[in-house]
Amino acid sequence: MTLKRILSALLPIALLTFLSCSKTADTAPERRIFGSPPTIETIDPNFSNPQTPVDCDFTDIVNALLCQNGILDAQPQTGRGWTKAVDQDGNTIVVFSDVPTTVPGTFIEGTYTELSFRAKVTDPETTAQQNNILLVSASFVPPDSTTETTLILFDDGSTIDFPFEQRALVGEDCDVDIPNNICTCGGAIYKIKSGDLAKGDNLYTRKFAFADKNASGFLNDCVMRSKKEIPVSADVGATLQFKIEAVDRQGNLSTWPTKLSATVGAGTFLCNGDSCGCCLLHAFSQLADISQCHGLDGMDARRTRPAGTGWTGWTLSATRGCAAAPPRAGRARAPPRRAGPGGAGARGPRAR
Repeated sequence: MTLKRILSALLPIALLTFLSCSKTADTAPERRIFGSPPTIETIDPNFSNPQTPVDCDFTDIVNALLCQNGILDAQPQTGRGWTKAVDQDGNTIVVFSDVPTTVPGTFIEGTYTELSFRAKVTDPETTAQQNNILLVSASFVPPDSTTETTLILFDDGSTIDFPFEQRALVGEDCDVDIPNNICTCGGAIYKIKSGDLAKGDNLYTRKFAFADKNASGFLNDCVMRSKKEIPVSADVGATLQFKIEAVDRQGNLSTWPTKLSATVGAGTFLCNGDSCGCCLLHAFSQLADISQCHGLDGMDARRTRPAGTGWTGWTLSATRGCAAAPPRAGRARAPPRRAGPGGAGARGPRAR
């Protein structure tokens, strides 16, 4: 997210020019300093989708977690997944998908609110050598703040990368090479894009995401991983008003006459597919106790976890999936952010 401070850093240049050399009076909805201001020709009014679907394959991440703990032959299965959720009365429950997967693996699925700002902006001072438009932006004030936040729109053809770190506790940047006993996972850095389709066509674009404040870190990471958008937490039902502005290199400002309005939808989250894999993903993220995974279907393996290291009494079997000796109560522990090959991997959550 590009904050208001970016715009604030650019506008003093225009303000300095205005205070010392302004020769043209301001006229709403534009401010003139020298020459003519930019022209905001069109704005796409259909910019908000409160139920945008997203899905990601997290199978390699689960396989890496198992590999780091000595289980090298786990085979993911199809299934109905396993998701920790909260019901209407505030009780913690486990949810299984109504639509089982037909492909083996562990999959993150859900919906979120996607905003796609598209503004066609031109400037009469633009030449073949230089675009005279300095900045196109969409600004809003979050419901729980008095500070305006500004999103910068780009005409870059999505060629610029904006790095953002993952949100979930489990490392998602994994390198799994079972034959060579390499199971490496670290914190992922996702490359966010503007969402602009074509560079230099005067159509400035910015895709942006809002997610429920209680949304899973896995859902937020899936949005960054799959959609290349940065998700921001917001209350479901919150209505936001966006002001569209354009500034040229002389400091001339134009403002779209009406604000765009968007309401944050009630997003969804589900871990689908291999039930054992989904539960382990929750356990490694400190969202579930490892004991809750015992007896779940999935992640078939012919061999068991070597005794004396990692999980106490833990096995994977072809007949029982996540099977284990009766555990003592305890809280799951998250692995380190990065694990090395050859047994230097993250230790799994221990049932105590």
